[in-house]
Amino acid sequence: MLAIAACRGSTEPQFIDVPPPVEPGPGEVLCRTLELGVCGTDRDILHSAAPWTPAGEERLILGHECLARIEAVGPGVTAHHAGELVVPVVRRAYPGQTRRVDLLPFGPFTERGIYRQHGFSQPLWLDRPEYLFRVPIEIADLAVLTEPLAVSEKGVNEALLLTRARLGEHAWDSMNTPRVIVTGMGPIGFTAVLAAVARGWPVTMMGRDEPGTFRADLAQRLGGRYQPMQTVDFEPADIERDGFDLCLECTGSDDVMLQAARLVRSCGVVVWLGSLRKPQPAMHNVQRLMRDGLVRNHLHIGCVNAAPRDFADALVHLAQLKRTHAAELAALITARVRPEDSLWHYTNRQPQGIKTVLQFE
Repeated sequence: MLAIAACRGSTEPQFIDVPPPVEPGPGEVLCRTLELGVCGTDRDILHSAAPWTPAGEERLILGHECLARIEAVGPGVTAHHAGELVVPVVRRAYPGQTRRVDLLPFGPFTERGIYRQHGFSQPLWLDRPEYLFRVPIEIADLAVLTEPLAVSEKGVNEALLLTRARLGEHAWDSMNTPRVIVTGMGPIGFTAVLAAVARGWPVTMMGRDEPGTFRADLAQRLGGRYQPMQTVDFEPADIERDGFDLCLECTGSDDVMLQAARLVRSCGVVVWLGSLRKPQPAMHNVQRLMRDGLVRNHLHIGCVNAAPRDFADALVHLAQLKRTHAAELAALITARVRPEDSLWHYTNRQPQGIKTVLQFE
């Protein structure tokens, strides 16, 4: 059974042979990978040449954006049945942890395909039912997008929760929708647009693409507005009139974040959804960020992984948006490849590409 792995000391993905799993034991589920998304996190792991491998091992099986089918269930499993489609959550807390799993400090957990536990690029794998979300058949063709969308859903949900705690339960409701800006045109940037559109919030995607190109047009077809970064006025004359309430920063660039934060009006929120795995030193004057954050009562939120709430929202919003934007959602998957033809996509990005998906069946 072949899997795709990151190995210590190498920046190239490798096919490795792994034994098939045994039959599921009590409380276990045997799953078969049907589709797998390639993510910037996969590329960062490879680029580091130092994957966080399971204890005592020198390689990490990649893959965390997964659509799977249940092949068999072990004794005592009643919530799931063979033949069901599921998406697995990525992070799993160590026993004894009481904090919400996506809010744990770094360390007391595993993340399948990312941190200390093998991922889903192997055709068959064992899991436990509490880590699986059932997928409605009507969104089976889009369900591989659930995990990256859940990441953006978390950013939006945390910003909404904190804003209502500060400004009241009717803040950012249907009568007072927030203005949203998304920075970046990768997969997380587009899922951030989806999370805003699904809530009926006006959203602008800011990127470096020229107007009329595929990604710029797709942002608008999804219901957003596209603004080339080179045309943005970062010194609006009236920030309260022309600024944004929520910035979803998806580039991981400190320079872009500092510029976008200048567009956030009073009591606005900046959510950091991207970063480099190994930050590089850079010289920046952050006094403007501090001054604006102080006088405008800004919140800056570091946001990683997702809660069960966010996976549930992602599935609901995929079904909702498929009814209105089916062709546009399908267009987010810009390449579908067989696993044996996939290695190039783990170290390269296609021009105007968004999401590459491996098809196992």
